[in-house]
Amino acid sequence: MRRLILLLGLLLPRAVTSAEDAVARGEALYHTAGCVGCHSPPGSDRPPLSGGRDNPTVFGTFYAPNISPHPTDGIGGWTEADFFRAMREGRSPEGDAYWPTFAYMAFTKMSDEDLSALWAYLSSQPPVEGTVPANTPKYGKGALGLWRLFEFDAGPLAPDPDQTEQWNRGRYLVQAVGYCDQCHTPRRRTGFLMKRKYMGGGANPGKDELHPNLTPAALVGWTEDDLVRFLGTGEKPDGSRARPDWVMHEKIEDSYSWWSEADRRAIAVYILSLEPVDFDPAAIYADW
Repeated sequence: MRRLILLLGLLLPRAVTSAEDAVARGEALYHTAGCVGCHSPPGSDRPPLSGGRDNPTVFGTFYAPNISPHPTDGIGGWTEADFFRAMREGRSPEGDAYWPTFAYMAFTKMSDEDLSALWAYLSSQPPVEGTVPANTPKYGKGALGLWRLFEFDAGPLAPDPDQTEQWNRGRYLVQAVGYCDQCHTPRRRTGFLMKRKYMGGGANPGKDELHPNLTPAALVGWTEDDLVRFLGTGEKPDGSRARPDWVMHEKIEDSYSWWSEADRRAIAVYILSLEPVDFDPAAIYADW
């Protein structure tokens, strides 16, 4: 018995540290994965995790839900398995499919370790009362099912064995965590990505804002250091900065600045390796 007590004494501090590490890692992911922008909107008078941000998209207008541990208004009644199902499969605990304004097409690619850390962080936060307005989708569930059939591929993301560890880390951060490709790849009116123009630039019909081309065809003269600096500070090579009224400024302030320099450099390596796409995202508006 004495040996058992001694063994527990050695293990418990490590377990506590591990749990604290998971929460800290989850907090960083809450920012870098952009959760903070929708569920804890900057400048909002709503408490953190209570949601409420409106997202006008090609599918309709949707409001970010309360994801605090509140038992009725939030996700306090969820299990970790429910959370994994939402992130990995894009389905509610009852099995209903979510509209893709919730970026589960990206989050499905996240690793089990990152999803568990994010769950640990959310579960450790105080519950917040309050619901959000009802969503107003433009289409029925049939359209959602069609979108899922052609656009949703369940993860996680497997590394490319022909690429370096740094490149794979960059792709993971771009596609699974930051979901940069979901904004910077053009879409058709139906919401389908123009995959042959991957990262060639995009636009949101609900907002007067363009997401620029991020392939080497448009990043002429940009170096790895330039991209690392831009993701951390918003400063471009010519000394100008990301426009304060555009979402990228907010993303850098509240999300991307949480990435380590090593992660920002991995993203730069990945982006600069992309196939150049000669495309002007402003052309999308002509189809809308």
